Amino acid sequence: MACLDTTVLIDLAGRGNRSRKVAVEELLAALVTEGHALTTTRFNLAELYVGVHRGSDPTVEMARVEKLVSHLTVLEFDDLSARLFGSLMAGLLRVGRPVGDMDVLIASVAIAHGKLLVTRNQRHFAEIPGLTVRGYA
Repeated sequence: MACLDTTVLIDLAGRGNRSRKVAVEELLAALVTEGHALTTTRFNLAELYVGVHRGSDPTVEMARVEKLVSHLTVLEFDDLSARLFGSLMAGLLRVGRPVGDMDVLIASVAIAHGKLLVTRNQRHFAEIPGLTVRGYA
């Protein structure tokens, strides 16, 4: 099962350049062929909603986001995710390799649900132990 990061959703929506949209479409097609169900987290949706409300027409942007995520299962931040977040964040801080809170929240949900995280920003997640990441260019 694959958990799609915000970068994937933005590129899939065509908000980046054309080559990124093609790359992510090819990767997602391959993942589905491999038997992966496509998911995202509530935190990724929250990041998309920031973009909705920063746009020139939030009503149109909200409709785009809703259509984009309508076929995805949204993974929730449950107790296991919260415990993993605490452990991961403390460990990263202990070794002097802090990662952004939102990235650790997303990673904790992906790990708790046993998902592969798909992202264009592999560097953001590289220090998080126990997380399997698949990137694209």
